[in-house]
Amino acid sequence: MAAQQAKVLRVGVVRSGKIVEERILPLRQSITIGTSSRNTFVVQGSTLPASVPVFAWQGERCLLAFAPGVQGRIQGPQGEADLPALVAQGLAAKQGASYVVPIREDQRGKLVLEDVTLLWQFVAPTPEAPRPTLTKVNRGNHFSSMDRLFVTVLLVSLAIHSGFYVAMAATSLPEKELTLEEIPDRYARVLIPERRPEPPPPAAVERPTEAVAETKPEEKKPEAAEKKGEPGPESKAAHAAAVAKAVQSKGILKVLGALGPGTGHGAVADVFGTGGGVSDVATALAGAGGVAVATDPSAGVGGRKGGGQGGSASIGSLATSGGGGGQVGYGAKAEVKVTGSVAAEAAEIDSSDVDQGKLGAFVRARMGLLKACYENALKRNPGLKGRMRIRFTILETGGISELSVVENGLGSQDVATCVASTMRAWRLPFRPSGPVSVDYPLVFSPGG
Repeated sequence: MAAQQAKVLRVGVVRSGKIVEERILPLRQSITIGTSSRNTFVVQGSTLPASVPVFAWQGERCLLAFAPGVQGRIQGPQGEADLPALVAQGLAAKQGASYVVPIREDQRGKLVLEDVTLLWQFVAPTPEAPRPTLTKVNRGNHFSSMDRLFVTVLLVSLAIHSGFYVAMAATSLPEKELTLEEIPDRYARVLIPERRPEPPPPAAVERPTEAVAETKPEEKKPEAAEKKGEPGPESKAAHAAAVAKAVQSKGILKVLGALGPGTGHGAVADVFGTGGGVSDVATALAGAGGVAVATDPSAGVGGRKGGGQGGSASIGSLATSGGGGGQVGYGAKAEVKVTGSVAAEAAEIDSSDVDQGKLGAFVRARMGLLKACYENALKRNPGLKGRMRIRFTILETGGISELSVVENGLGSQDVATCVASTMRAWRLPFRPSGPVSVDYPLVFSPGG
């Protein structure tokens, strides 16, 4: 069979007197025919069983398989023989429920299977067409396609500019240092800007103590204090009063100490009221002893501000105006987890270019996306379940087109729309020779 390896098997399917399919298959490949999509040749609408073996390999020998009663013949250089005659002569070996006959590469034949006829023969593989190549004269070269005048001008210009560059790079000019007297005035003003006159020093600010000291009446110091060089008690009290008066006229203290409108009291007295005996900041802050909660009886009017407890108040200790001071409780939010399962049944594929096992593995790897569509609808309807059948076409590029939901036993349009949108974005790992139609059933059922 060394020579047989160089040939391929050519098989044609004939129905109603017309060739409906013809294919060239490599050797050492089992060939089946039937209505199932897993066969090498799929015949829809035929009376054939789901799968019928036609060609099988046993080592280096090719075997023609046929069932008892099947009509057909084998032709070759040695002559022609019918399949029933080969069975009667004992040249066909019994293998299971069928008979097998070894065939050679120089033979051809016909096999009649109910309403389908198979024509087969061994042929040499079609040689690959050689790549067209141009001769050297036709290819030419880069220089022959250029304009000679343009190339000449370009080379001359390049030589001239290169010469100028080399000459300028080789010439070194001495750098002459310029003095300030040789720099023009317009450049000197840029390099050495004119010095601006310094602003006059700010006027000295008189201190309040000095003003107070000037207006303070002269008092006689006791003799003992004059001897020691220290001021007397009256002089110290007058100095402190002058400093306090000067400080009260500055900043926030001036505002707090100002007289209220239409009253003879200060702004602090306007805030705290005239009944408490508070007229200035020092008196108002003198009684501060801490912070207390508003419900503490010691924080009432007439007592010390804050009650002297000094404790921090928590949010739970604050009472509402109408609830009796109880704490407010919030219920914990619980979310019920809803799960569901999506199972895929056997798909119906009208071509052997797409393997059903690989297609099922591809869909199972992305079953989580379809499950998410189902679980979103299951939260609103826990009893949602049923069977959905998706029909789509696999293009030569592996993309999906003409996808539609032909059966929606689930009864949910939202799930059907979500599943269809998800599957339209898939790109399958198949490159069929033509568009392949697929029916894919899915079963949705709620989980625990």
